[in-house]
Amino acid sequence: MKGGEILIECLKAQGVSAVFGMPGTQNIQIYDALLQRGGGAIDHYLVRHEYAATQMADGFARATGEPGVAITVPGPGASNASTGILEAFTDCAPVLLITGQSDSSLYSKHPSKMFHGLDQMRFFESITKYCAIAHTVAEIPVVVENAFKAMRNGRPGPTMLEFPMDVVTGEGDVRIPPRVERIELPAPDDADLSTAVETIRNAKMPVIFAGSAVFHSNARNELRLLAEKLNAPVIVTRNGKGVLPEDHPLALQICYGYLGREALERCDCLIGIGPRFTSIDTRNWSLELPQPFIQIDEDANEIGLEYPCDVGVVGDLKLTLQALIEDVAPGQNEWDEVLTELRAKFDVQPSLPVIHEFQDVLPRDTIYAIDVHALGYASFAEFPIYDPRTFLYPNIGVALGHAYPAAIGAKVAHPDRPVICFSGDGGFLMGAVEMATAVKYGINVVAIVVNDGALSAIKGSQLKGCEGRTIDTDLLNPDFVEFARSFGAYAKRVENLGDFKETLRDALAAEKPALIEVMLQERQDDIINIISWLQTDPLRKTPFYSETEK
Repeated sequence: MKGGEILIECLKAQGVSAVFGMPGTQNIQIYDALLQRGGGAIDHYLVRHEYAATQMADGFARATGEPGVAITVPGPGASNASTGILEAFTDCAPVLLITGQSDSSLYSKHPSKMFHGLDQMRFFESITKYCAIAHTVAEIPVVVENAFKAMRNGRPGPTMLEFPMDVVTGEGDVRIPPRVERIELPAPDDADLSTAVETIRNAKMPVIFAGSAVFHSNARNELRLLAEKLNAPVIVTRNGKGVLPEDHPLALQICYGYLGREALERCDCLIGIGPRFTSIDTRNWSLELPQPFIQIDEDANEIGLEYPCDVGVVGDLKLTLQALIEDVAPGQNEWDEVLTELRAKFDVQPSLPVIHEFQDVLPRDTIYAIDVHALGYASFAEFPIYDPRTFLYPNIGVALGHAYPAAIGAKVAHPDRPVICFSGDGGFLMGAVEMATAVKYGINVVAIVVNDGALSAIKGSQLKGCEGRTIDTDLLNPDFVEFARSFGAYAKRVENLGDFKETLRDALAAEKPALIEVMLQERQDDIINIISWLQTDPLRKTPFYSETEK
């Protein structure tokens, strides 16, 4: 087989069913191999900007737990795609970027003198779990297998592989590696586990702080059973949102929201199950953790890395939680009364526009790709999610424009489920060109665009931090409805918020890519006033809806 054919056969053996990308000079033979060998097994989706290729792969990966794959040319194609790799790296998503490259005989030349020149190994090394060049045909299955080992073991993360043109066109007789499976991890140390159990037994008001490692290790059910046995509320990291269904009476959603902060104030034993303690979750590590702090993780390097812990437990999370469930005593505490009181205060807040109406229309298994905007921020504390693979957000890298391409990737993965992109006007326009991709392939994502005519969060931050001065945060927008219709999508504008739910029903019924533009340009101040970190009061008191909009 030719090298390109070997590459495609390797991807098929790993269960790859979709790739997102754009053909070009140095990957043309990879695409020819995909055409000849991928039919019926791997579908390709042409993007209009390489930025979207890895974001679509990221959305596919987050929605499935399986690696998402992107293909670009080297140099500018790869650097355009690098934002998606960065997002996957910080949020622990398994994304593989494949690029071509000039003939290997030219590797001795300086990259700055090369066509599409870039030293991609140096460029991607710091934002991938694994990156490599296949220097020979025989190395193709080796680097592919290594990439999938990296993505499917430990905390997931992105990988990057480079294939020179002469290697892709060369021939060889190689073994195609079988599917890589997750390696079973050892059980926790008995002594560490016993110390954790004894510490929990001495607690009166324990709280569980859960991260995405819980669902990466398939331990969601064990988390729920442990929380119920201890009667301990569960707060989560951004990446862990939905790891406990958020209609569960012990689920408090995000760790830095009102309910999460109040629970931490009352906590006398914190049980960390796989959180990484990122800057956003901890407000630049200013969060003070209750003591004693028990840290449980599959990665020994995480124990005590960001915060000192009193007890560290390393081992397979599923096995660790099963052991804790068996050994801890049932919780007898005051959390039921405390949570009832806290929720009563939290739930009387006035409703937010649009986001509080989604679940009146959409089924429980809807996938939401939410962009970086004022109402998107509120989703962490106020929008219940029941499965972490239904909530796609650029949590740590916070790449504006992530939502629309990520939604396309998720819809490719789950064509029979509703997929909603919820963006502001600034973020949507960054990925909006991919409406061409959605229409071309009939990927029926519904995009909801809040048009308030500004980068509202930044404008609000300027107003607060710069003595009322602002600079270049007001936007010139297209007519989003006509923009979408020009591609052949369904599109409609909402002028009155009271019409939103019926418009959403119509968009879903259209059974084609759709856009709803929600006009809030006259409500910029109201939008800014719902951004939590710009407010002094922890709870919202001013209604957003007018009487005519209800």
